Amino acid sequence: MSRRSVCALVLGLTLLGCAEEGAPEQVADAFAEAYFRRMDQEGAKAFTALGASAMLDTELAEVTALRKDGYTPAVAGAEVRIQRGERGAREHRVRFPYEITIVNDGVSTRKVADIELTQIEGAWKVVRIGLDHAPAPAP
Repeated sequence: MSRRSVCALVLGLTLLGCAEEGAPEQVADAFAEAYFRRMDQEGAKAFTALGASAMLDTELAEVTALRKDGYTPAVAGAEVRIQRGERGAREHRVRFPYEITIVNDGVSTRKVADIELTQIEGAWKVVRIGLDHAPAPAP
C-alpha cells in the first residue's frame, strides 16, 4: 500500500470517528445499545428525559422482581442487531428510526423503533421512544 493510500485511509477513518461528542446520533446510538441490545433500562436512563425517563421508570418497577430472582438480560441470551436509519426532524426535535432484530433460539423477530431527541439544558436527550411491535417488513 502506498504512502498516499495509507494517509487517505487514516484521514477517512479519522473523519468517521469525529462525530461531535454528544451529537444526537451518538446519544441515540448509546441509548439503543443500552436499551435494546443490553436490555439495561437503568443504563439507558442516562440518555433520557421527560416521557422516555418515565417510561423507563415504569419498566424498571415491572422487572425488579425478575432481576432480584437472578433473571438478567444476560440470562435471556438473545442476539440483538440494531440498525439506525436516516435522521429526520419534527419541529425542534431530531428523530431516528431503528430496525431491531432479535434472534432467540433461532427465531428472528424484527421491530421498528422511532427515537426522538431534543436538547435540554444544552445536551441531547431521548424524550420519546415509539415502538412498533408488529414485525418490520423483510429487507
